[in-house]
Amino acid sequence: MPRDWMFRGDNYICNFRSVGVLIRNNKILVQRDKDGSEYALPGGHVKIGESSIDSLIREYREETGADILCERLIWTEECFWEWNKKSANTIAFYYLIALRNDTDIPDNGEFISQKDNSNVVLGWLPLDELKSLTIYPSFLKEKVFNINNYTEHFISKE
Repeated sequence: MPRDWMFRGDNYICNFRSVGVLIRNNKILVQRDKDGSEYALPGGHVKIGESSIDSLIREYREETGADILCERLIWTEECFWEWNKKSANTIAFYYLIALRNDTDIPDNGEFISQKDNSNVVLGWLPLDELKSLTIYPSFLKEKVFNINNYTEHFISKE
């Protein structure tokens, strides 16, 4: 099994993540820790030797059971943050995605990720509630309302 594109040292973590932006009926699919109040977009680590698109398709299937189509790359991000007293650097590709079958992820509240022993809850949030929540990436609060026809690049310090 290929390893995740993640490198760790005593004082740092570097990784490559592929992320899906799934919008339906003025709601966006998000995830959070079961006991948490901070939200993020579903996706996961790219494996060494795997494309970011293949990674996202795999992650969505693993986490939601849904098959997706990656429509296009909308954002790239270099994110610098701290995690467990370590400097973290994430490179992330954000894709606008669609479900192959609209009923694959029903709009009836939150649900637990299908991954074994997962502490992740997924669910649909109304877009107009995003601004009042803690969600990463923080640029999502503005950019999701005006997705450009070209790929935008962000450098974030969270």
